[in-house]
Amino acid sequence: MNKRLISCFAALAAAVLSGCATPKQRCISDATRQLRSVESALVTAQGNIARGYAVHTQRVPYTVGRVCYHTHPRTHAVLPYSCPITQYRTQTTPVAINVAEERRKVAEYQQMLPQLRQQANARIGQCNAQFPE
Repeated sequence: MNKRLISCFAALAAAVLSGCATPKQRCISDATRQLRSVESALVTAQGNIARGYAVHTQRVPYTVGRVCYHTHPRTHAVLPYSCPITQYRTQTTPVAINVAEERRKVAEYQQMLPQLRQQANARIGQCNAQFPE
C-alpha cells in the first residue's frame, strides 16, 4: 500500500511539473522548435569540423557488487546476501567524419537559417497575439 501511494504521488508530481509552461511559452517553444533544431545541428557540424571527428556518446551499464542484509524472521539473525546493482556511465567515442560532407551540411544549415528565423518570428508574433500578457 505504501509503495503504491508513493508511486501515485510521483506520477502526480511528474504531471504537474510537465504542465508548468504557460500556453504562450508552449506556443513559442513550438514556433521555434525547427529553428532550434537546425541551430543545434549547425553547432554540432561546426564542432565536428573544428575537432576533425564527431563524438558518439552512449550510456553503458555496469554492475556493482554489493552486500545487503536480511533479518531472519524467526531467529532474528542478520544474514548477508549478494545484491548487485546496475549503474551507468557515459562513454564517448571518436567517430571519423567526411569533412567535405560536414562543410556541405554547415552551408546548407546556414542557408536555411534566415528563412527559419523569419518563420519563427512570424509564429512568435501569432503567439503574442493569441496569448497577450
